[in-house]
Amino acid sequence: MAGFTDLLREGRAPLTVTLALGIALHAMDVFLVATVMPTVVADIGGVRFYAWVSMLYMVGSIVGAASSGPLRSAYGPRHAYVLAGGLFLAGSLACAVAPSMEVLLATRTVQGFGGGLIVAQSMALVSELYSAELRKLMLASISGMWAAAALIGPALGGLFAEAGLWRAAFGVNVPIIAVFSLLAARHLPQGLAGRARQPFPVGRVGLLGAGVLSVAAAGQLVGTPLRLAVLALALLLVGSAFALDRRGAVRLFPRRAASLRAPVGVAYGLFVTSSILHTSITVFMPLLMQQVYHLRPLHAGYFASLLAVGWTAASLTTARWQGAAERRAIIGGPLLILAMTGVLLAGLGQLAAPAVGVALVMLGFGVGALSIHLIAFTMQHASPGEESITAGSIPTVRTLGIAFGSALAGVIATLAGLSAHVDADVVRRAVGAVYAASLAVAAAQTMLAWRLLRLAPASRDRVGQL
Repeated sequence: MAGFTDLLREGRAPLTVTLALGIALHAMDVFLVATVMPTVVADIGGVRFYAWVSMLYMVGSIVGAASSGPLRSAYGPRHAYVLAGGLFLAGSLACAVAPSMEVLLATRTVQGFGGGLIVAQSMALVSELYSAELRKLMLASISGMWAAAALIGPALGGLFAEAGLWRAAFGVNVPIIAVFSLLAARHLPQGLAGRARQPFPVGRVGLLGAGVLSVAAAGQLVGTPLRLAVLALALLLVGSAFALDRRGAVRLFPRRAASLRAPVGVAYGLFVTSSILHTSITVFMPLLMQQVYHLRPLHAGYFASLLAVGWTAASLTTARWQGAAERRAIIGGPLLILAMTGVLLAGLGQLAAPAVGVALVMLGFGVGALSIHLIAFTMQHASPGEESITAGSIPTVRTLGIAFGSALAGVIATLAGLSAHVDADVVRRAVGAVYAASLAVAAAQTMLAWRLLRLAPASRDRVGQL
């Protein structure tokens, strides 16, 4: 049975290190920047655009991830990966010298585009260049990068913020990007011969970007009816992008990505619901722990990272599961998520803080167990000719779930009374409403997992269904 050290054997070490560095770049940046933002606005102003710094990075990331397939087809894995690193480097340097908030917003979008390209191409390369036995080990290693970033990023960002060196938080990535780009240029495959360059799907990428931008804008609008209307518009735009993509010569997603009658569509539904759940559960966790449990901001902030701890623990401990054990993880993960969401809802404000922490770790374990095996399962069952696009589009779908999950949680909390006036009762009521909605999503996710396992045996005999 393969172990984690096998990822570094038989000439795989440069590739494994390159992919790990790529994920680490993106993950560390997310947590670093979130921590230094108060210092940023104190220096260059623009507090009204505070949330947009992260939102535009997310928009750029989704558009970049969606663009990875066409760019890889046109330029090959090596050149497309180096291009992604170059964009991330350019965005990082521009952020570090940004003289105003408006410039920072533009450069964060570029940086996000590069980060999205890196993550999506990393997933495609895991599918293409690692055996089925090693894929889960590599996916577990990638999960470890995210967990490390969640723990190290806020601490490192805090050091930069306290020293007033927020620009260094963007510059710290530069040496890592240089090593990453050099490794990519030397060790990644050049590409498949004979691939003709096709026109870039500007219209579909534009629709997708406009949809994600609408989701981001919805969170900043005043008035629930207007926010719901903009979210509906976002769904229409994203849905149109998926519908048009089915007929495209150069596709962004697998052909049946939006069909619940095909395993790939059900799998993507699971990716979306999982992202919605872990976002909605954690987005108000620091506020809950401060207002209801009276914890200090630092301690309250780390409660949200407990989910990442459970996620990584599941990835590392279940990475070698195969066959029947894999299928148990795909249904058991959602069941555990459903149970822990119910515990958090039923015990809201009543559970002791350590018990809340345990529930978050267990919920994260369910998310991690589902995630690693669902990704590997989806890669393994991809249709011939769609292996790379299936793997590469997974980050896009997951980030879409995060965007919609965050926006919907905000709308639900506002409807439940969360406003400028914040006290323990208001927070408890608002978070309770969000968790009740999350429980419904968790139930739907469990049904999707059951359906996927029902459909999956047929997919082995009917090539092309996924």
